[in-house]
Parts: sequence; structure tokens; C-alpha cells
Amino acid sequence: MAISMTGYGSKTMTRPDWTVTWEIRSVNHRHLDIKWRVPHTLYFLQQKWEKIIRAHALRGRLDVNLHLRINNPEILGIGFDQAMAGAMLTQLEDFARSSGHDFAPDLNLFLRNSSLWVEEKSGINPEMEEDLALTLKTALKHWNESRQTEGQNMLNDIVSRLESLESLLEHMESFVADNTSNRFNDLKDKLSRIMNDLNIEADENRFLQELIIMTDRLDVSEEITRLKTHLKAMRQLTDQHSEIGRKLDFMLQEAFREINTCANKCQNTDISRVAVDFKAELEKCREQAQNLE
Repeated sequence: MAISMTGYGSKTMTRPDWTVTWEIRSVNHRHLDIKWRVPHTLYFLQQKWEKIIRAHALRGRLDVNLHLRINNPEILGIGFDQAMAGAMLTQLEDFARSSGHDFAPDLNLFLRNSSLWVEEKSGINPEMEEDLALTLKTALKHWNESRQTEGQNMLNDIVSRLESLESLLEHMESFVADNTSNRFNDLKDKLSRIMNDLNIEADENRFLQELIIMTDRLDVSEEITRLKTHLKAMRQLTDQHSEIGRKLDFMLQEAFREINTCANKCQNTDISRVAVDFKAELEKCREQAQNLE
């Protein structure tokens, strides 16, 4: 099963005291790159969560968002420092009396004083931590399912294009078969005319040897053989269930080199046209392969 690096997954879990929602979006990337959006009070759990994610993903840029709503304020573990607030009020009352003023404290001011509000508990509720991890795993499962569906669609497209490439290669071979002999005869006639026009006599054996060397440079039988080998290897790779994106990308690059050599060496317009179509299909395959894990 091919897996795409592009996918989406989410999961929500609702308890009486809290509601947890994880959202995961991913796009292709050479390595695994995780971007977090979680409440700052939960940063200390990121390392645990990253281990969970790395068990499900090998490559890709992931945006991981956590939405946490607390329905029961008691579990937040926030307390008001009454001793400090009382001491502050006492000091202000003493100051007001010594100054001959009445004192009417505005208790709303204490809401703005962050130093009076403290966390009475360390860490978070163990059940909440367990729910956060469980919900993340379920969101990752949904994310993987979407990636598998997308990956299979991409792989099916690649397989279809490989069939087109095999057909184009056969078409190219039909031109290549006659290209060398045709070019040999064309060069022989052209050189003969030039030598006759210039009234130059030449050693027939040497003349033929040079022509053979020139036309041999037009031979692309080795390139065609290597292209067939690459296409066969890619076919076999698409039947595997392991990570295939990078391997496919490498093979496609090698196929690009071979088809470019064919187009450059043959000096034939028919072969050049087939080569253009061949490279267009290779490029579409590569776009898909670069999105596969």
C-alpha cells in the first residue's frame, strides 16, 4: 500500500470535565518536520507526543493542532493567594488611616495581578493526559487512512503512466531501428557529393570507417536497454509495500538522463517528438512520486 505525504486527520473526545480535539495536516517534505500548535501549559508533553507521531510517519511536513476546552474549572488547579492579598489590603488600610483617608478597596484589581493567582497542582490530570495521547493516536489513524487512499490513487496514476511510457518506448524503437542505417546512407551521400564537388579523391576503406564511427555515435541501443530496465524496475517497485517515494524519484531521474541522451544522439525529428512526450510522462510520474512516502 502506497502512502501519500499529503493527508488530513482529526479526532474529538468529549468528557464531562474536558473536550480534546486533535487536527493533523501534512504536505510533502524530504524529512519529517512537525509544527506544533498546543497550549503553552502542555509544551512539556510534546516529546511524548512526537514519539507517537514518529511511529506513524516517516516523511512530510506536519501541522499538529490541539484544541483543549476545560469544562470543569476545578481541574485547572488554580488558586488565589489569600494570605498575600490579605497582607496587601492590611498595608493599604494602615496607609489610608495614617494619611487620614478612607479606604475602599477595589477587589477587581486583584484579577489583574497575575502574581496572586498560582497553580496549586504540578502537571495535569492523569486521565486528561491519557485522553490526549489516545485521541492523538486515533487522529493519526484517520490521517494515515486518508494518506493511504491518496497514495493508492497516486500509485495507480503512476502505474498507468508507466504503461504509456512502455508504449512510447516501443514507438521510439521502431524509429531507432532504421535511424542508424538511414543516417549512414544520408552522410555517405552528402560526403560523396561534397568530395565530388571539390574533386577530392579518398580512400574508400578510410571513408567507410569514418562514416561507421560517425553513425555509431547515433546508436542509442544501450540507452533503450537501460530505459527498459528502469521501467521494469519501477513496475516491480510499485508492487512493494515499503517506502517507495525516494526510490521511484531516483529511478525517474535516471530515466530522464537516458531519454535526453537518446534525443540528443539520434538527430531525428520523429524520435525527438516521442522523447518530448516521454519526458512529459516522466515529469508527471515524478510529481506523484515526490508526494509518496
